[in-house]
Amino acid sequence: MATLVLTAVGTALGGPIGGALGAMLGQSVDAALFAPKARQGPRLSDLKVQTSSYGDTIPQLFGKMRVAGTVIWATDLIERRQTRSAGKGRPKQIDFSYSASFAVALSARPIGAVRRIWADGRILRDASGGFAEAVNFRSYGGGPDQPVDPLIASAVGIDRASGFRGIAYAMFEALDLAAYGNRIPQLSFEVEADPAPVAAAAIGGALLAGEAATGGPVLAGYAAGGGRVRDALAPLAAFADLGMQLSGARAVLAGPHWASIAGANSLAARVHGDVPLRAEEDRRSPLARVPGQVVLRHFDPGRDYQTSQQASEVAGGGGPARMIEMPGALTADAAQGQVRVLARSVGDARRGLMVRAGLGALSLPLGQALAFSIADMADGLWRIAERRVSADGVVLMLVRQAALLSPAAVPGDGGSAVVAGNLPGVAATLVVFDAPGDGETPRTAPLRLVAAAGVDPGWRGADLWWVSAPEAEPEPIGRIGAAAAMGVIDLPLAAPETWLIDWARPIAVTLANPAMTLTHVTEAGLVAGGNLAMAGNEAIQFMRATPLGSNRWRLEGILRERGGSAASVGGQAAGAPFVLLGDAAVLTLPDAQAWQASSAAAALDWQARGAAAITRIAVEPGQHALVPLAPVHGRAQRAASGDVDIRWIPRSRGGARWRDGVE
Repeated sequence: MATLVLTAVGTALGGPIGGALGAMLGQSVDAALFAPKARQGPRLSDLKVQTSSYGDTIPQLFGKMRVAGTVIWATDLIERRQTRSAGKGRPKQIDFSYSASFAVALSARPIGAVRRIWADGRILRDASGGFAEAVNFRSYGGGPDQPVDPLIASAVGIDRASGFRGIAYAMFEALDLAAYGNRIPQLSFEVEADPAPVAAAAIGGALLAGEAATGGPVLAGYAAGGGRVRDALAPLAAFADLGMQLSGARAVLAGPHWASIAGANSLAARVHGDVPLRAEEDRRSPLARVPGQVVLRHFDPGRDYQTSQQASEVAGGGGPARMIEMPGALTADAAQGQVRVLARSVGDARRGLMVRAGLGALSLPLGQALAFSIADMADGLWRIAERRVSADGVVLMLVRQAALLSPAAVPGDGGSAVVAGNLPGVAATLVVFDAPGDGETPRTAPLRLVAAAGVDPGWRGADLWWVSAPEAEPEPIGRIGAAAAMGVIDLPLAAPETWLIDWARPIAVTLANPAMTLTHVTEAGLVAGGNLAMAGNEAIQFMRATPLGSNRWRLEGILRERGGSAASVGGQAAGAPFVLLGDAAVLTLPDAQAWQASSAAAALDWQARGAAAITRIAVEPGQHALVPLAPVHGRAQRAASGDVDIRWIPRSRGGARWRDGVE
């Protein structure tokens, strides 16, 4: 670019000679700006590790990329403690949970959206926008009028808060850290900076002058990093074989494989006219110095942007492989097509000619393929690899360009990878039961059980809050971490026969998801309390469970109205909830909340993990576990005096198990 500017200035001040001297000075400036260094922009590993150090470079993102980002603001860990009862006669249990709020810078160029998010390599936010952990999430695109985040404003004051304008970033408010060892996890983000893939020349044009340009291989995404433009361009130039070319009165980045024959001929003709150039020296590099292979390392979108590698052999080459680390995203097929073009170009570059031309050769762009006419040689395309000024003209080193090659997708193998799919669905059902107790230990408070399950086998649980009255503040009471074995009754249940094990009238139930199973118990297991379940408001037991397909099960060997849980008149209706009470996923409400549930004012708020909405359900009043059981063996006998003597045997809700087998 400096070559063009100083050539124009020199021509205006000193004619052709001044233009030639200006061009020489401009070449020195261009060489300082664009000469490659040992450090060529961001390494692929730089985009994988989240940082928080002062002075870290924030990349400019193009297309769609996965980056780790830089933490630019954070609060201290937020500790919450919850006290809950562990049962009568036991000390209270205090549970601690931790969360954090922080902002992560993603791009120094405006973006369109943040898509998927990974935390410690596991999916935190999937393609549908659902989160695996509780968090309030906001993203900012990096526009010039970007507002201040309200959390930052409340923490440091609106007069001191920064809107980070020009920086696209993500804000996590109160991210639950339990799944990450109570620390901020390593995060990486799928960022959509542009709605479609971007051509290499367009990326180069945006980095140089912010101007539109087209041409060259197309990338799904690119992360331009480094402290200078040269650092951002170097990996892209190596990947796309870029060079400076003329476009009207300005310089742009373009590749030798994109030049048109017509344009190449017209430029070359300006140097030698109708007189062919004469080769003063014909050089061929030893095969031992030609790279034997070109290896391209990149990110593969089809493998969740994991690092992939494609290679192509260089014909006849025997030297060390040429490695290109490109912090961009492209498929294995596209990478294989481009690496073959690069391998062909490396092989062609083995042959070079040294020719001498006039001062007009200083205006030719380095790196472009031109159709020079060389004496005693067939016409063809040659690239200007080197240029220097001598006492009697300009010396050019031309490298053979065998053909104008266009990169095309070639089948490539990106390797196997474990790709994170979407999070399990959050659709779920939650029920609260007024249970009758276990018949062993007398209760001093009602027994309220909570069970929940999702339609997806990978359902991740739900958070619960207790609401003692309509205007009361919700109080966190815990989390259901796994799905209980639960579903619904398919058909109505007739009035029970409570004095026998009923094999004649099986019960059909449909469980919530296909991962749930039910098992058999023996008669001894039944007596010991096995396979106890709630069917509506009635506790039942069953001996045999047979799968029928499509999540449906047939239960046989039924005992009804267990623990004195009298069924509704006429039995249970179809669609009533079914929950296996022996399941460890069933949550017991603390005694204080169980007492509050005796009124009709209490409610339960719950939120499935990853869901945005909080659902409130009313808790039906009741204290079934405390209600005296109906007496048995009632007798009435009239005495000689005419009085009626009534006798019965009372039943207890504690110590009911038949241990000695004696009447």
